[in-house]
Amino acid sequence: MDQSELIHVLSQMPKPIKWVIPDSARTEHATHVLLQQQGSEFILLFFELQGPVLTGTSEEQLAAYNQIESIEAKCVAKLVMSVENVALVANSFLGILDRLQEMAALAQKGQEHVNTTR
Repeated sequence: MDQSELIHVLSQMPKPIKWVIPDSARTEHATHVLLQQQGSEFILLFFELQGPVLTGTSEEQLAAYNQIESIEAKCVAKLVMSVENVALVANSFLGILDRLQEMAALAQKGQEHVNTTR
């Protein structure tokens, strides 16, 4: 086996991933997401709504709010992902949501059982 064949064989052998999240990684809160498709990639833009700070009486706050033309949403992260990776993420989200809904339904059913046995 020559070196290029060995490199090809080795590159096909899976290795476990060691996930490292440095202390310097920032945690941001996103209230809105924009998704754009460009060729074979998706661009995901995450935003946090920057609500206005209003002071004064209720009437003054309402008047100040009515003067605001728009509310800012600050971009807190921008990700570019391949179509394949976006599909993996979407399927993972759907699986997690399904499990959460099942757990909520079981909890609700258990609560109903508790209420009917009293």
